[in-house]
This record gives sequence, C-alpha cells and structure tokens, in this order.
Amino acid sequence: MDFVSVGVAAIKSRTEYGWIGLGAATLYLTYCAIWRLYLSPIAHIPGPKLAALTHLYEMYYNNWLGGKYIWKIQELHDQYGPIIRISPSDLHVGDPEFYDILYPSATSGRRANKPPSLTKFFGLDDSLFSTMDHDIHRKRRAALLPYFSPTYARRLQPIFQERLNVMLERLVSFKDTDVAVNANCMFAAFSRDIMENLAFGQCTHRLEHPSFDPSERDASLSGAQSFHIMKRVPWLNDIMMSLPETLARRVSPSLGSYMRQKHETRKLVAQLSTTSDDEWNGKEMPIFRGVLNSPKLPPQEKTVERVSQDAQMLLMAGTLTMASNLEHSIYWVVDNPDVLRKMKEELKTAMPTIDDVPNVRLSSLEGLDYLTAVVKESVRLIYGNSTPHFRYDPDGPLVYKEEETEKSWVIPANTPVGMTSVLLHHNELHFPNSNKFDPERWLGEPGKKLDKYMVGFGKGSRVCLGMPHGYAILRLVLAQIWRLWATDEVALGDELGVIRLYNTTPLDVKMVGDFFVGKYNKARGVEFKVSSL
Repeated sequence: MDFVSVGVAAIKSRTEYGWIGLGAATLYLTYCAIWRLYLSPIAHIPGPKLAALTHLYEMYYNNWLGGKYIWKIQELHDQYGPIIRISPSDLHVGDPEFYDILYPSATSGRRANKPPSLTKFFGLDDSLFSTMDHDIHRKRRAALLPYFSPTYARRLQPIFQERLNVMLERLVSFKDTDVAVNANCMFAAFSRDIMENLAFGQCTHRLEHPSFDPSERDASLSGAQSFHIMKRVPWLNDIMMSLPETLARRVSPSLGSYMRQKHETRKLVAQLSTTSDDEWNGKEMPIFRGVLNSPKLPPQEKTVERVSQDAQMLLMAGTLTMASNLEHSIYWVVDNPDVLRKMKEELKTAMPTIDDVPNVRLSSLEGLDYLTAVVKESVRLIYGNSTPHFRYDPDGPLVYKEEETEKSWVIPANTPVGMTSVLLHHNELHFPNSNKFDPERWLGEPGKKLDKYMVGFGKGSRVCLGMPHGYAILRLVLAQIWRLWATDEVALGDELGVIRLYNTTPLDVKMVGDFFVGKYNKARGVEFKVSSL
C-alpha cells in the first residue's frame, strides 16, 4: 500500500511539475512576443507582424521554398516602404542612396560590424570574410591588400594568360566534335587554377582534365547551398569537422566534400609555412606565404588554422562567382548580336589580327569603353553575393531619411541592417528595363553616374578584395574569346570558328534562388558547341 501511495504521489508531483513547466514556457513565449512586437527598440519599423515575431517567417521562404526570401523582401518594400523589419532582429533598406551610409568607407572614421548570421554559416569563423569586429577586420585586411590592387592585377597577367591559353586550346579541341561544352565547368576549372596559383604558387591543372574536374566547384557549391541551414545551426559545422571524412560523406555527401576541401586547403597552407623566401626568388610569392610572414599581423593571426580559412574563402569566392559571371556572359553576348558586333569591332582596334590575341596588354583592354561596359553589365546581372549583407553600427544609431516623405527613421546602435545587390541592381529608377542585358547604359557621362549604384563587389571598408583581379580576368577572357570566335550572326571573317548555344534558353539563366550565391533554373548551366566558320 505504501508503494502505491508513493507512486501516486510521484505521478502527481510529475504532473504538477509538468504544468509548472508549461506555464513557465507559456509566460516566456508571451513575454517574447510582447517584447518583439511592442517593446523592441525596432518595434517602430514597419513590416509584417509575423516577421517581427519569429524567424520562422524567413525560414519558410528560404528553407522551405528554396532561397526565395529576397523577392519577398521586395514585395514587403512595395507594401511598407523603403525601410522594413524582416525578422525579430533584422532590418532591410531598399533605397540605394543609403548604401554608402550602411557600408562606410575606410576613410569615413565610422565602424561597421557584421552580425553572426552572416559569418558563422561556412564554418570559417576566423576568415577575413567572417570577421565580425571592424577593427580586427581592418588588421586582417591590411595583410592581404598588397596582393589585391589594380597595379598588382596587371603584374599577374602572365599567370592569368598562361591558364587562358590552355583554356583557348581546349576550346579549339572541341571544334567540330559535336561535344557540348559545359561553360560553368570550364570557367570554374580556369578560375580555380588561377586562384590556386595565386594562393599557393601551384595548381592542380583542372583545365587539362577531360571533364574540367568539377569536384572543387561542387564542394564549394555544397558549402554555399547549405547557407540557410548552417546559419541557423552553425554548430553543425563543428560536428562535421570532428567526424572522420568517410563518415562525414555518409552523413551528407555534399557537406563531406566541403569538409574535405577544408582539410586539403589547410594542408597546402601548412606546406607553405615550411618554405623559405629563397624558394620563391624569381617567382611570384604565393599570397598566403606572404600572409604567414606578414609584419602587419600578430603571431596569433598567422597560425596555419586561421590563414587556411582565408585561403578557402579566396578559393571559393574566386571560383564560384567568376565561373558564373563568365558562363552567363557567354549566353548574353551570343543572345545579343548587336552587343557582340560592337564589341568585336572595338576589339579589332586592340587586336588587328587573331595572332595579336595572346600578346594584348591588360592596360590596352582597360581603355576599351564598350568592352568595359559589357563587363560591368555582366557584373550587374550576376550580383556577386545574392543574399542581404548585414551590418550594424556598434557606436551609435543610424538615421535613414525617406526622400519622398522626408520622414526620418532612427535605427538603434547594434541593430543589423541589410541591403541586397539583386534588388538594387534591378532598381528601375537607375537601371530602366533592368532585366535586359544592355551595356549601352554604362557609356558616356550617364554611365559614369551609374557606378555609384553598382554594388556587385560591395562597397565601403569591406569591399571585395578581389575586385581588381575580377575585372582584369573578365576583360582578358571576354576580349580574347570574342576576338578568336564568332557566332552565326556576327563574324569579322578571320575567327577560328563559331560558338553556338546548346540546350540553353533564357529561363535557364534566370536566377531562381538565393543561396549566398545565385541558383539558376538549369543545374548544368550554359552549354555551347564550337564548329568551323
């Protein structure tokens, strides 16, 4: 009987504790809801109440529908105005005039920190890209800056050209074979080879591989496509990294490939750390050999572990964005014969014959206005990173003033605010008929004024380090390919052959999802065949 009494008492006790726990949880959730909706320092910012209440609103569009939240954000701007609340903690501004305020220049004297939501998802927390604190970022960036200037990019032309020559030879090998060339795989191999040469002083010659060896591209894409999951559960990266590689692949083949890439990058940086300066006499010193020895960094910033994170970010960014840009440029140029005609006429002034192609100087191409316009329009429609880039001012509030209503909105210190290149590059006020590939918009004085609204490489103190290299490579590749090759509609008469799109439509190059970088309708990307004139 005593046992029964004790059992009943225990059940009653557990039931009471259960009700107490449920009541406490209800009170906590009620408090959170009241705080987020009415008491939060950003409760005055317009937007849907559900977005202010829970992150599930954003997760529905990004995790369930597949990277669709940026377009929902545009709908919310149309409904609520140029400044909106898009989550319990985050704001978004759609007015391009606010860009230079949110992303201050290095000379402005203002600090702009990154929130964890934009730094934790790659598992590269100590890389330059993921650095949250403004002052730490400035120190890390200073060590890399000497390798990323326009002057240094011109100096690297022989490295760019050597890989470009190989790629052009591969194109000739496909002529009249009826084999479809996967543009993304080819350009990813080209970009990866260049980035490896710059980073480590050696490359794995993916351009020479029969299928362009897309394994590293795929691993980088796996890292990017896990963006919306990893930014919610960043600790999963730590768990995956602690697993043996074979087990990680079984749990998630894509994440396993990404983890393999991280391990291999670390090995290459470790190898660099054991080399001496004498080994690089007469050669370009690899970027990360220089960083490991940089006098601008304290010892704790020059560990193999931290520097390898910078190296992996460079490899990923340099491979994915460049490949996507070049791939889509092929489509847009072939699809717009008038654009190609004007570009080829201009290219002939710099390269009168096709024999001049391998020797054209980058400085000469920089003076070609129409080629530059084509490059800029390509960057505009590829967007760089497609996701909102958040910043917050740690020192004081920001003020956004609506031009039409002259109403001022005070954004409290430490409040993450984002802007999105995809939306800004389709602002019809500055880019009329924004979905059209139209290099003409960049010509003359009107074109110079548009530079203010080009944010494909970002702006401010955290502008993409690789911008000079990116523009240099885009100029070289587009100029040399289109001087050597024609289309059925446009030819000068002395080209090596014709490029024809294959199995690729306008829908295939339309962005359909934001996964840090754009996702497109056709997984294989742009394809083309080459044949004789």
